[in-house]
Amino acid sequence: MLALEREASLRVEPGMRVQLTCLSGVLWITQEGDWRDLFLGPGESFELSPRGVAVVTALEPASVRVRDVCLEPRRPRAWWAVMRLALALRNGLTVQRSAAIELRPAAPGGLETV
Repeated sequence: MLALEREASLRVEPGMRVQLTCLSGVLWITQEGDWRDLFLGPGESFELSPRGVAVVTALEPASVRVRDVCLEPRRPRAWWAVMRLALALRNGLTVQRSAAIELRPAAPGGLETV
């Protein structure tokens, strides 16, 4: 946890993936390459992009939790699992969770799924 005085800033270097959680006060976040200005109030969180410098400024006395999410394993996104299933079905493949899909020749010019 970091305590920031009014108008104090925190600079986050590029390449770091961190999640900021505002515990008290109001935080103003600007990121290089992002045209938005973001504001966090108590209880709100935001994950910074690793692509550029980010500056976090306290608009009033604030406390912020900074958590390095690079050290945490990323969970697969649900949308990717759905997309993988849709692509497999479109291509006429059988989807199996724990085994690879095996293809073998069927009739001339076609593939059969096992």
